[in-house]
Amino acid sequence: MVEVELPDVGKINVDRVVDCQGMVCPRPQLEVKRAATQMKEGEVAEVLITNPASVEAIPGILKKTGCTLLGKVKEGNVFKLYFKKGT
Repeated sequence: MVEVELPDVGKINVDRVVDCQGMVCPRPQLEVKRAATQMKEGEVAEVLITNPASVEAIPGILKKTGCTLLGKVKEGNVFKLYFKKGT
């Protein structure tokens, strides 16, 4: 478990990492959907993505799988999205 500080959210504990770096649509969306369905209520995931189009598609997938987007951060060419299973 890793602790991360998000703007406007504060410190969160990340339970799993979904590494989608270098993947193109629809692979990142499929990986996020699979991880979201496997997670337990309250768990938090960090998603690493380098494809901007996938970053825009992820929030819709999270909503459909009962997850909440906590925030996103861009570091260089990597987008880091954080989501929690449940609300």
